[in-house]
Amino acid sequence: MSELKNVTIVGSGTTRRITLERQLEAPIEKVWQAITSIDALKQWWVDWQDGGKIEQEEGGRIILGDGSWINGSIKIWAPPHVFSFTWHESLADPQNTIGYDEKTKGLLRIDLIEANADQTFLTLIQFLPAADTVGGAAGWHYFGEILFSYLKGEKITYRTDRFEELKSLYAR
Repeated sequence: MSELKNVTIVGSGTTRRITLERQLEAPIEKVWQAITSIDALKQWWVDWQDGGKIEQEEGGRIILGDGSWINGSIKIWAPPHVFSFTWHESLADPQNTIGYDEKTKGLLRIDLIEANADQTFLTLIQFLPAADTVGGAAGWHYFGEILFSYLKGEKITYRTDRFEELKSLYAR
């Protein structure tokens, strides 16, 4: 097991589990909106491209940007507590995406628990191929940082150097 700040990596062999845990200074409804609304996501999630949709129901489609990054389906839609979806469901042949299991295709789950009226505890879990672990851990770590900034009302600027710094830390 490897741990750095709020991302934990567990596993050996071909698959790893990445877990991000973060205490957020915001009401649960505001956090839910930030992670499930296309309009909100466009304001803070990195490298956004035009387009995207989230069909807010189990079985609905989730497409972020032009669909080349996230193009899957919603597995659990339980506002404001659980949001789970597949990452790469639209791939014509998931075997060409080394390490992604046919059943999960990058399954991701986000759980929100209300700590009190102004604090929410977020847990994000994703199973990834071992080869994608460093980038995945760095990416979700950075996701947590920019979500925190967005919820505080700060200006969001994507910093490639910050992502590369995190990748370097997780590679150790």
